[in-house]
Amino acid sequence: MSYIKVENVNKSFRKKDVLINVSVSLDKGKCYGFVGNNGCGKSMLFKAICGYIDIDSGAVTVDNRQIIGGKKFIGNAGVLIESPQWMGGLTGYQNLKVLADIQKRVDENDVLNTLALVGLIDEKDKKVRKYSLGMKQRLRIAQAIMEDPEILVLDEPFNGLDKDGVKELQELMLLNKQKEKTILLSSHDERQIEYLCDVVFEISEGKII
Repeated sequence: MSYIKVENVNKSFRKKDVLINVSVSLDKGKCYGFVGNNGCGKSMLFKAICGYIDIDSGAVTVDNRQIIGGKKFIGNAGVLIESPQWMGGLTGYQNLKVLADIQKRVDENDVLNTLALVGLIDEKDKKVRKYSLGMKQRLRIAQAIMEDPEILVLDEPFNGLDKDGVKELQELMLLNKQKEKTILLSSHDERQIEYLCDVVFEISEGKII
C-alpha cells in the first residue's frame, strides 16, 4: 500500500487552476523528484501533501492518515517549502536551538551536529542577518533534517547554493536515502536531482505529464 497517496487533487488560487487532477502514489523509503518550471505547481503540491493548504477536491493520505489543509498535517516530517522567519539578531545556532526547544526531540549536540552536516559549523556564532543567501539556505535545510524525521519534503533545496553547496547537499540526501527515509525533492533543473531519485515526475501547468 502506498505510503503517500494523492488522489485526483484539484486546487485553484485567485481563479487560476494550480493543480489539475493530480494523482501520485509514493512508497515508503524511496526518493521522488518533481521537476518543472517555476509556477508549474510543484510547491502547491508539496503544500497539499503537508496539509498547509486546503485543496478544492480530491484526497491526500500519508501513512493511512488523511491530510486536511489547516487541520490535519503531515507527521514526523522535515519540511522546506517556505523560509522560516529567522531572528536576524540571533546566531544560526541560536535560531535552530529555539526551534529544537519547541518539541524537545533533540539536544544541543544534535543541533551542532546538524550545523556540521550542512557546512555551517564554522558560522554557528554569526548572526543570521549577516548570513549570505546560500548560508540561509543551508540553515533552512538544517531545520528540516535536525530532528531526523522519517519524511523529507524539500522544495527547491538547491536554490541559492553554489556548485560546492549543491554537491554537498546531494551527498547529504544520499545519506538520508540510505537510512530509507521517504524523500520528496523538487527542482526546476532535473540534473540536480535525477540521480538521487527512484522516480522523477514532471509537472507542467498544474498537471503531472
